[in-house]
Amino acid sequence: MKLLTSLWNLINPDRRPDSEKARERDFIAAANGLKTLSVTDRGGMSIDPEELRNQIVASREQLKHLVYRPEAPNRSFRAAEGAQVEPLVSPTVETPVSAMDCIEVVAWRRLQASAAVRYECLQSTSTGRFAVATASLFSAGTESLPSWVDGNTNRQVANALQSCGLHWYATLSEAMDAWDAEL
Repeated sequence: MKLLTSLWNLINPDRRPDSEKARERDFIAAANGLKTLSVTDRGGMSIDPEELRNQIVASREQLKHLVYRPEAPNRSFRAAEGAQVEPLVSPTVETPVSAMDCIEVVAWRRLQASAAVRYECLQSTSTGRFAVATASLFSAGTESLPSWVDGNTNRQVANALQSCGLHWYATLSEAMDAWDAEL
């Protein structure tokens, strides 16, 4: 059998990338590691759902450090002794945000008469606050986004970051409402 397999591999080599082959071997090893996996003679498979659930829960626990949750900060917080906090803080308090400290968030808002607004927003990963960098209006006649929109939008977002004229808000809807109010 090994001779036949070697001859077949010589005639028809596997041209997939090494990463894909390794991924397939890892999947096979994981499937072979399941205790309740059974395969029928017709190719059907069955597994105990409880074992599968336990595997998923264990994998989530093992990899939870890779997930970013803005509502649940993963850093511990200690109040500094003697720190004074201003009692009334404006929702547009300007905090120092660097360009490397933001993620892009795209939000849409449907308007009346089949129009929509696409907001290109930024979210600070350190503060969790939102700012609208630019917005585009699309009317009912526009079926899809034109090809130039993405390049132009990227330039506008970069200009907004460099100008430091962004106003930061606690929620995405507050940022979008403030952008609309300024128009």
